[in-house]
Amino acid sequence: MKALITYFTMGGRTKKTAEAIASVLTNYEVDFFPIELTGKFVEKIKMLDKFENDDFSVIEPELNTIDALPYDLLIFGMPTYGDKPPKAFDEVIARIGDLSGKKAVVFNTARFTGGKALEYMKTKVEEKRVQLIDQFKFRKLFWIGTKNAIKFGKKINESLD
Repeated sequence: MKALITYFTMGGRTKKTAEAIASVLTNYEVDFFPIELTGKFVEKIKMLDKFENDDFSVIEPELNTIDALPYDLLIFGMPTYGDKPPKAFDEVIARIGDLSGKKAVVFNTARFTGGKALEYMKTKVEEKRVQLIDQFKFRKLFWIGTKNAIKFGKKINESLD
């Protein structure tokens, strides 16, 4: 079986979480669709600002390749910015194709809250008629770590046996 983990990261927290989850999905061949903002902090903020203003030109070639069809499980991981995931999440959901009947998981990372962002993500994927398997909010002020992500990944893996 195949799984696709789509994540957005600016500082690395969501990437580390996604990788930790993937490390224990032993029932799946895992692919990643990363949206990683790189460079100096100012460059990352400028790119985030472009995305928030619906300018995805820098990742347009990658967005044109995303397709849910070959995957049995889709995992979406996003950070929380102002109680919402970044707009890149909406763009991915719009372009990923037909999700009807697919199994999906959503998770987010947050320093403080994150609940509204997770609920938003859940609603968006359910609108695409997926079977939502699980959801999780990874919240910690500084470094999230991988312990809870590994535990969550094992839970996903076991629930889909």
